[in-house]
Amino acid sequence: MRNFKIVFFVFIAVFGAAAVAFYGARKVSASENHKHEEGHNDHDGHDHGEELHDEDVIEMSEESQKLGNIKVMPIESKSLVQKILVNGRIAQDVENVKHAHSTKSGNVKETFISLGQMVEAGARLCSINAQNGGEDIEIKAPISGTIIAEFIKEGDHVDGTNALHTIADMTRLSANFDVYEKDLAHIQLGQKMKVFPITFPDRSFSAEIVFISPRVDESTFTTRIKAFVDNPVQLLKLGMSVRGEIEVVEDSSYLTLPSDAVQNVEGKDVVFVQTDKETFEKRVVDIKSKTSKEAAISGELKKGDQVVISGAFILKSKLLESEMEHAHDH
Repeated sequence: MRNFKIVFFVFIAVFGAAAVAFYGARKVSASENHKHEEGHNDHDGHDHGEELHDEDVIEMSEESQKLGNIKVMPIESKSLVQKILVNGRIAQDVENVKHAHSTKSGNVKETFISLGQMVEAGARLCSINAQNGGEDIEIKAPISGTIIAEFIKEGDHVDGTNALHTIADMTRLSANFDVYEKDLAHIQLGQKMKVFPITFPDRSFSAEIVFISPRVDESTFTTRIKAFVDNPVQLLKLGMSVRGEIEVVEDSSYLTLPSDAVQNVEGKDVVFVQTDKETFEKRVVDIKSKTSKEAAISGELKKGDQVVISGAFILKSKLLESEMEHAHDH
């Protein structure tokens, strides 16, 4: 009986020692595996070139920036230019019109031009055979322009009261536009605008506002304005449909950047600023004014900061992805 107890205690001691050794090996193996996995993850992160240090900072390698078309530009301080879009039509009348007259009575001997022809100032229009044997008279164009009316033919009798031809200067036309009531506060005399004919949508013509009607149409809530339009090569025709862009320059100067640079993250407008070659920071901004192309902002920025203007959405996606991972871990 005594021998059996000794054998039993020896067996318990040996089994306990083996169990401790096995458990210790499992802990070491698990620890090594954990370290190996952490090292592997670090290695993978290094290969991808992107790592989030905290909730507002993103690391991205230069190679990843090229692949994502990440581009930056220094933020500028300037006045924001907005555009008011209007529709209109070139007027049927011409501002600068002159008539050619004969200084003496006689008969039309010969005409040198035809209706619709463009002439220079001083060009011959017709010749008149003066009455009572006088010398022939040459009638010349008083201005450069287009012959829009012809009242004579060869053999007709004329005197000093007759208009022989009408010449219109088509290099400057007037156009009428309708401006909505809400935009009237931004319209003033002498303001510059651009005019685009429907026929030539890629061509723009410079114009200046010369008249603002004192009346608002009750049915359309618009006011009629008139502008002089430069037409140097005479592409614009009377009665042609056109659209206009009136530029409004705001008095105050703001930090401005392309509209696409501003991203919305969790209900806040933000931009991404490059603080190092491979480091970007999220900055919260306040949009003061915005057009389709530019945004005027204020916030955690200063003039000269390198702001992401292309690929900002990629940084936003990376930021949100990291926040979701942190929330899952906790």
